[in-house]
Amino acid sequence: MPAKSRRPAQKPRRKISYDNSRVRTRLIMLPALALALSLVVELLNRGLSPARLFAFIGQRPVAFLFSALVILASLTLSELFKRRRAVLTTVSLVWVILGIVEYMVIKERTQPFCSVDILMLKDAFSLITVYYTWTKIIVIFTSSFLAIAAVIMMFARMKRRRRYNFPRSLALFVGMVLLTAMVAALGVRGELLPAKFDSLVDAYNDYGFVTCFTLTFGRQGINRPQEYSHETVAEILTDMEEPEGDELIYPVFDADDNLAHPNIVFVQLESFFDVNTIKGAKYSADPTPWFNRLCSRFPSGELYVPTIGGGTANTEFEVITGLNLDFFGAGEYPYNTILQSTTCESMCYNLRQYGYTSTAMHNNSGSFYSRNVVYPNEGFDRFVSLEYMEDVKYTPLGWAKDAVLTDEIIEALGSTDSRDMVFCIAVETHGKYAETYEPKAGDIDVLSLPESIPLAPFQNFVNALPGTDAFLRQLTLALLKFDEPTVMVAYGDHLPALELENDLLTTGSIYASRYVIWNNFGGEFEAPDLQAYRLNANVLKQLGFSGGVVAKLHQSYDAGETGEEYLGKLEMLEYDMLYGDREAFEGEFPYERTDMAMGSRQIEISDALWEYHRLLVTGEHFTEFSKVVVGDQVLETVYVDSGHLVVPLEDPAALYESGFCVAQIGKDGGELSRTGEFWVEGE
Repeated sequence: MPAKSRRPAQKPRRKISYDNSRVRTRLIMLPALALALSLVVELLNRGLSPARLFAFIGQRPVAFLFSALVILASLTLSELFKRRRAVLTTVSLVWVILGIVEYMVIKERTQPFCSVDILMLKDAFSLITVYYTWTKIIVIFTSSFLAIAAVIMMFARMKRRRRYNFPRSLALFVGMVLLTAMVAALGVRGELLPAKFDSLVDAYNDYGFVTCFTLTFGRQGINRPQEYSHETVAEILTDMEEPEGDELIYPVFDADDNLAHPNIVFVQLESFFDVNTIKGAKYSADPTPWFNRLCSRFPSGELYVPTIGGGTANTEFEVITGLNLDFFGAGEYPYNTILQSTTCESMCYNLRQYGYTSTAMHNNSGSFYSRNVVYPNEGFDRFVSLEYMEDVKYTPLGWAKDAVLTDEIIEALGSTDSRDMVFCIAVETHGKYAETYEPKAGDIDVLSLPESIPLAPFQNFVNALPGTDAFLRQLTLALLKFDEPTVMVAYGDHLPALELENDLLTTGSIYASRYVIWNNFGGEFEAPDLQAYRLNANVLKQLGFSGGVVAKLHQSYDAGETGEEYLGKLEMLEYDMLYGDREAFEGEFPYERTDMAMGSRQIEISDALWEYHRLLVTGEHFTEFSKVVVGDQVLETVYVDSGHLVVPLEDPAALYESGFCVAQIGKDGGELSRTGEFWVEGE
């Protein structure tokens, strides 16, 4: 008999087939999940208000369904992976997190969350302790850690699918993406979805977070206009009216009776506006009496800024360059994109041909919004940031008080032989405004206020305004006594993030911020209502100055012009200068990056002595941000006063070998400038 096999009989292999019922279940489950996520995200986008959510769905059903379609397309990505459930849960979690971020961002700054905000993470982290308590910060980071840990655990523990039809899954995903893109194109063409975003606040309210975030995702810069060509640009230049001349319309004279240009001072005030423009609001005293007095006695008008609740850098970008942000990507900060590496026309360059020195000034960190990198590309000769200011006082939130700026501006104006243009940004009234209000002696009482505006934060904001108003008064009086003719233009950069709406304001717009033109030589000016990108060209025109091609275009049209022809020309010139072939300049770009100096006073070391295990450094114009540096090592440095620094140091040998310098180190640890090396003589 043949020997029996010891090999156990194998069970017949089970044939794995696709369960069509499971496929049908997923085809129902995925759209249902997409709808549920759309509801959650849009509820967060509307401040957790069900009434606002259902109003949005009723008024904009196409936009809501498109949001669900976008989320559905992203969910089908999970079909490409064996760990389908883990990927599906992760994608769903990402959408919920985006909704939570949108809720937090819009609550703190009014301006919604865009994809380009990711480029602002460094600056955002530097402000996190201003906007959130340590308890909330711990909750945020703990929640983020737990979310990441949960995703890792899902991928580690959830079972893989043993077999799946990858070509069919790929076809489903690609098909959904193409369908979404086609619906988006048809929706934009049929004006059911937005083609451009003139107001992000309105767009996110009208079309929803998912729609707007998706349509703006990754878009930066200015799209090439269809008509862009050498001939088109040449035609624009030919059609521009030539300015009447470069003589002052309101001439002033120096001590020798020679015709003199005036200094020009722009003062941009953080979150500053006349709260009397809120309908129905009443106060025990006017929070901004000096600013309102200036507006009543000197030319003033509405300045329409590009942002609300935040985005100071974008208002200053429009004022300095004359460029319209509407042509850039939605929510884009050119300071973080194109101006990192490219120069562009600005009033600094335009005034240089008249012999002006341009100084930027800000009582905040010099690296915030990368200003220390960007300002040389805008033509500034000097930048006086917080790190170069002496005797600074701070608000309870940690913002530098604006009073320090008066002496800094006068110093900047008096330290050159030329005429000066100073662009100053004041920060004292910056948010966040506390959720609770504790009245103090001398505070201004809010007697009445629309119910939709949060009372306690608004009371804190109102009582922050007098400090900036007092600075403006102090600066005006100092310029009145200054022995050089000077024009001052003061305005708020944007309204604060206090749930203000168009119908609550007498101006009818949350983007309207009043500006005033003052001077100390009796000149008569006009202050029409203007877009922020037209302000500098309008002021310079009244002083008889022209400049670059963008300024001349603005000066060729009436101040209130907003027609398609004018805006089309402006967009063409902006694209040509920043992204095109620079046809307007015949390929020879006249704007070279400046060798910008930091500070208006030179920081110097005059002596150094090591004794009693410490290094005593004597010099001039030290500040609390001055640090002794040996090589690349920043030593612990104690600021005594503007002439003295102390460094605890056990062994001075390193100083004898390589010497040291004093560097200005910002809050982020970055170095802004340093002195030359100073050597300590050995024993």
